[in-house]
Amino acid sequence: MRYLAAATLLVFAMGTATASAAETIRIFANSAHQDAFTGRPGATEGNLQVAFEKETGIKVVWDTVPWPQMRQNFQRAMASSSGAYDVVMVINDWATEDTLAKLLPLESLSPAIDDKDDIFKPMRDMFTLKGQLVGLPIRSNPQIVHYNKAIFAEKGVAEPRSFAELMDAALKVAGKRADGASVYGFGLKVAADDDMTLVFKAFGGDVLTKDYRVLINSPQNATTLQKMKQLYDGGGLAPNFATTDTVATQNLMREGLLGFVLFGDNYYNRFNDPRSSRVAGQVGFFPIPGAPGAAGPAKVAFWAVALPANGPAANRNAAWRFTQYYSSKAAQVQMAINGNGPARRSTLENERFKADAPYAAASAVALANAVEIFPAFDGTPQVQAVVAEETVLAITGRKPIAEALKTAEARITAIVAEKRPAR
Repeated sequence: MRYLAAATLLVFAMGTATASAAETIRIFANSAHQDAFTGRPGATEGNLQVAFEKETGIKVVWDTVPWPQMRQNFQRAMASSSGAYDVVMVINDWATEDTLAKLLPLESLSPAIDDKDDIFKPMRDMFTLKGQLVGLPIRSNPQIVHYNKAIFAEKGVAEPRSFAELMDAALKVAGKRADGASVYGFGLKVAADDDMTLVFKAFGGDVLTKDYRVLINSPQNATTLQKMKQLYDGGGLAPNFATTDTVATQNLMREGLLGFVLFGDNYYNRFNDPRSSRVAGQVGFFPIPGAPGAAGPAKVAFWAVALPANGPAANRNAAWRFTQYYSSKAAQVQMAINGNGPARRSTLENERFKADAPYAAASAVALANAVEIFPAFDGTPQVQAVVAEETVLAITGRKPIAEALKTAEARITAIVAEKRPAR
């Protein structure tokens, strides 16, 4: 396979010295990171680990942790004065200043990062501390709009060119299906996925800035909530939207009961899978729109590969060789073919990848317009909960919009005062 061969050649470019056969590095990760590198179980092609170990003599040992335990285990590992991990995978939600300070700067290491600028800048920025890049984004899950083309066509609704038009479309496509089932416009996920803060941002508002300014109580956000209340009152949102989790929202989309949703790009394949979806072949996609004719902000969950400062010093060269290899153009293409979400522009432009991912161009737009929903800090979950609680009360009419925003401002201000990192 040409991509595997290219990745193998890359190892030679990383240095001519062969590591000792006894040299072993340990990696803190999730099974998805390992699977993307090793390929499908039993496959004879696409296993980058075999190529890497053969050419370098560096043995890779994965410590894969289930998602529910990952953050706690990561924090424990990083707090140790002498860590056990040579390489760590870090999701952007964990990228607090305190965490970034525990990672090594990467741009001065040799060999150099493979075309750093090919990695989308908004993602690099989230792993930059005091001008120093400390993590290389290697896996992404950008949100795009997935919409039911049949419902849009039936209602005579064209692809929206702005976020305001998208919300208008949510009201227009709502109604009853021929079999009497209710169809809702927008599968808004407020608690599980915090779509509401993205909606605020798409309309030019905000909740909490990177420098911890609390902006939720603004005229702009009040106007946005009024629009969302009108959408709810008109049937554009499901009556139980406040308690509908991501799985239930996916099921509504697959059953043809939603006009559109905001989900990760690769959900396109799930929504169009005839084995599990009633609307297979009818679900299209487009980037999240913003102002008329412009792309909107996109929520992007992504992982970076990094070197912990407390990792074993004796293994640092081997750890960097792996890190540089794992994030390289050649390896990232093969990993994308193995199922990894790309973090590089060149991967999304690769013809072989695009054959399996027709949404690649929309993903590129999302990654180029990625926004930080909230600054990563210990109070993030609490802020998200406040936004969900108060906006639901406002949208459903159980609390006046002005009162809900004022209460949210006070609650978030208190959380920031208690939880924001010390300067």
